[in-house]
Amino acid sequence: MPVRTKELPPRPDRFGAEELAALTAALDKNSLWYWPKANETSIVATAMEAYAKRFGAHSAVATSSGTASLHVAVAASRMPPGSEVITTPITDIGTINAILYQNLIPVFADVDPNTAMPRPEHITAAITDRTRGVVAVHLTGCPMEIDDIAAICARRGLALIEDCAQALGATYKSKSVGLFGHFGCFSLNDQKHITSGEGGFVLTGTDHDYYLCHNYADKFYDRYGRNIRLQALAPNYRMSELDGAMAATQLPKLDGIVRRRRELGDRLDRELSKIRGVIPQRKPADAECSYFFYLLRIDPRIITCTRDQFLRALAKEGIPARAAYVREPIYRSYYFLQKSFFPGVWPAEVVSGRQYDYKSVSLPGAEEAVATGISLELHEGFADSDIDDYIAAIDLVAKNNR
Repeated sequence: MPVRTKELPPRPDRFGAEELAALTAALDKNSLWYWPKANETSIVATAMEAYAKRFGAHSAVATSSGTASLHVAVAASRMPPGSEVITTPITDIGTINAILYQNLIPVFADVDPNTAMPRPEHITAAITDRTRGVVAVHLTGCPMEIDDIAAICARRGLALIEDCAQALGATYKSKSVGLFGHFGCFSLNDQKHITSGEGGFVLTGTDHDYYLCHNYADKFYDRYGRNIRLQALAPNYRMSELDGAMAATQLPKLDGIVRRRRELGDRLDRELSKIRGVIPQRKPADAECSYFFYLLRIDPRIITCTRDQFLRALAKEGIPARAAYVREPIYRSYYFLQKSFFPGVWPAEVVSGRQYDYKSVSLPGAEEAVATGISLELHEGFADSDIDDYIAAIDLVAKNNR
């Protein structure tokens, strides 16, 4: 008899009367355009005021997606074309695309296999005289050692952008992620802790950065009358009033969702740490995770089977675990091996006067993290008994493969 004989629970009902009322009120305006007419109130602007207050930021700029928020932040950092930007090879491709869109060169830092994220020393090792920025990714909702990374960037004069797409509600030293760098970028797509369907936002620290991000999210139109119309190439990443209504109504639900995920994830941390050969994702001291999903890895020095064999054994016990967050470090993808993001000529290479050969990149920590990593679904709809089954199945498979 397998450990588990039923499917994992779906997420609880996420939308109700509050969302319906907010959407109806938006439709009753008879216009879904985010910029208000005279004597009207923008739902999007009101939502972003609430988000800035919730996360402790100076201001927040709405965008159409998490990837859009990253692109806006990278553009607003105004790094010269051809500059190098350090980031992680274990992330969603949206992180990387935001760098490529601005004709910048992604440089991949190695990671600690036990966190699947770069540590400060990995960032330092990747810095060259061409480095102008760092995009730090808080993977799975687990904060990086972001204050040390921020200090490195401050000393070197580098722009620091935090990719918090998976980290709504996560904190480091009692401070929300997204507040340590120049810009904090978040996603509100349907998979996230709370959602506007699609959408995102950028946390900013000054009026200057707020207006700049606002312009880059809206074709560089001069909505605020500051005489800066059409001064830079900028896409249309606007959020509609319907998305704003959803974002506003979902925000009060975030703390309860994160609280439950943290209870479940922290319990998994404690119990899986007791199983020889199993390594839960390490988190820095003073970090509080929000658990977008749960990441662990097997220790190949102790576990005698491969990660994929471990996954198959878990499946026989009724646990549908998956391989690490990415199939391969991004520098191993066709996208980078062939540099197919710009067919023919990569303008950033031309501007930089250098050729970048990603075929020669080899980062042992990243490759170990991917080869040994296991992802588990985790959300606020789980019962304690679901966590019991995770623990029992992983313990059983580990014991059978030591």
